[in-house]
Amino acid sequence: MTTNRLGLSAFTLMPMIGVPLLANADAAKSPPAEIRRTVEAFTGHWTLTGTDLEPGAQAAAVKATIDCKPAALSMAVNCLIVAEVAGTRIEAATVIGYSPDEHAVRWMEISSTGEYHDHHGRWNGNEIQFEPLTYTVAGESLTEHLTVMFPAAEKMAWKVTTDTRAGESRLEIAGARRSRKAT
Repeated sequence: MTTNRLGLSAFTLMPMIGVPLLANADAAKSPPAEIRRTVEAFTGHWTLTGTDLEPGAQAAAVKATIDCKPAALSMAVNCLIVAEVAGTRIEAATVIGYSPDEHAVRWMEISSTGEYHDHHGRWNGNEIQFEPLTYTVAGESLTEHLTVMFPAAEKMAWKVTTDTRAGESRLEIAGARRSRKAT
């Protein structure tokens, strides 16, 4: 019997490789309803507009596009969020999926503003209510409250409030899916 560099035979490696693949084969063919719901809700090209209100400042116009493509054999979506806020371009790379083990939607994001997010939320009707998320940017601790709503077919709205040292920051955007395919 032949062995690899670690002295493991093919017979030894098969359970380590084959069992996880076989266990996940059914999941890849027919994901649970909550996974399909989450993937279908976000997939596509979205255009949203709204306002950003920072403590001590006037409301700033926000224009955003969100492009989400199915990923991991349709077990999640991979999204690029691009926003223009008061003349400043912001981008965020995001992965969104439903964890059947946690019974939660996971929203993992890294943005050009230096923010790293790992939100956990639950579907409640046609919206996802995320738990408050505390994170640090440039040494400041912030707590974000995020709700994503799907008020009608092909419509999406976000309500985000962030507690900062200076007060509450509020972002509200809404819009429509322009295409079922990301651009």
